[in-house]
Amino acid sequence: MASPSASATKKRSEDNEQTQPSLKNLGTKPQTGTGANIVLLGPPGSGKGTQSTRLSEHYKICQLSTGDLLRQATQDASSPEGKRIRQTMEAGGLVDDHIVMSLIDKNISKPECSNGFLFDGFPRTINQGEQLEHLLESRQKRLDAVIEYAIPDDLLKRRILGRLIHKSSGRTYHEEFNPPKESMKDDVTGEPLERRSDDTSETLNARLNTYHKQTTPLIEFYQQRNIHQSIDATQKVSDVYQQSLDLVDNLRKQPTYKPLEVNKEQGTVRQMETSVNRNDFDDTLTIKSKPINNQIDVDTSSLSKNFLYVYNSVTSVLRDRGII
Repeated sequence: MASPSASATKKRSEDNEQTQPSLKNLGTKPQTGTGANIVLLGPPGSGKGTQSTRLSEHYKICQLSTGDLLRQATQDASSPEGKRIRQTMEAGGLVDDHIVMSLIDKNISKPECSNGFLFDGFPRTINQGEQLEHLLESRQKRLDAVIEYAIPDDLLKRRILGRLIHKSSGRTYHEEFNPPKESMKDDVTGEPLERRSDDTSETLNARLNTYHKQTTPLIEFYQQRNIHQSIDATQKVSDVYQQSLDLVDNLRKQPTYKPLEVNKEQGTVRQMETSVNRNDFDDTLTIKSKPINNQIDVDTSSLSKNFLYVYNSVTSVLRDRGII
């Protein structure tokens, strides 16, 4: 018969077997959990489409394109909202942001988006960014990462303006990077190759100008919230993908911030911090928000706009570099 001390030792050993990882797994990182809320930014031709497909598959999240959502809505003949969208698009106008946000609200509620979502090229303006932020806050959610795919305009133009297609098969070529065996002819059929109708210098310049005008302030908007990082999109697709995974996994563990709120009547400067805790083993998510008040009494009426601008800029850089 086993002694009491031996029985106790055996029970402790059994308990350890149930609660501790096996020895072969010690010293290795737990597998990154699925689920994330991601925004991808980048000019046309930067590779957002390729990366969005890979990332959504990796994190098992839904991929949302506002263009696709709008086109789907127009197909619902019984919906007054769909009718308004169809009329606006046929007239060449821009669909109101409130309608776009309504479609997003409906779609992120679907089962396929229960793990999270990825937006490819949305939001495009600060107003859309603010509305998305409010929508997520109402659902007690947050963006985990905003990844910008940066690429020089001159290289983009070379990429896009050199594209060639074989219309009937869908085969693609490039004058510089993937040329056909015979100039302007399909390798398989020998039939003529074509350029896409919107692959012109005029159209591309207009799209790039619009992108830079809208996105530059949007990047600052997300930098202030500590969730923006940029990747050099001129690298190999596989390298850009791996860096995207690393950045998302890092950013979603970090706290986010809201810009400084100055209350002149109370003489306080307040910033909101949102901390996030994802359990690496069961992928549960805990979000806590707390106000960060100024440490000294400040006469905010005397603070100049220049001072606040410098303060915001410096703290944004320090947070990006992990110093604060």
